[in-house]
Amino acid sequence: MLNTHQLEELLLSPHPLERYWATHLNASSNSWETIYAQHPHLAFLLAQNPHIPVALADQLAEHRNPKVRLMVARHPQLSQQSLEALAQDDEAAIRLQIAKRDDLPAYLIEGLEQDPDAAIHTALRRYQQPHLQQVVDF
Repeated sequence: MLNTHQLEELLLSPHPLERYWATHLNASSNSWETIYAQHPHLAFLLAQNPHIPVALADQLAEHRNPKVRLMVARHPQLSQQSLEALAQDDEAAIRLQIAKRDDLPAYLIEGLEQDPDAAIHTALRRYQQPHLQQVVDF
């Protein structure tokens, strides 16, 4: 596992491959939080890493930049509160990414079924088929 200084060097590297590599590495929760506190401009890079702690992912789920929120919507573990917020995001691409998740509770799927964007309905049919089938069976 990388320490904070090593991770920070990679994230701030002038070499794109090193920055890309940093989006896949693991580090302590404290390292991620320290780096974000010192370098908030790295939010987009941090949001791409599936190993950032849930607390940081939740914080980035509220970021003003929709590209950051889109990356966070792909995080493998989000709190229920972040899932709810992202499922109602103003950006359709973010709602679409949430519709593809395999950990969505039924009430969020039902909410997304009311979405005005047709692509989200398509994603629900494709990725949420077991849940949608249960709804039809009743």
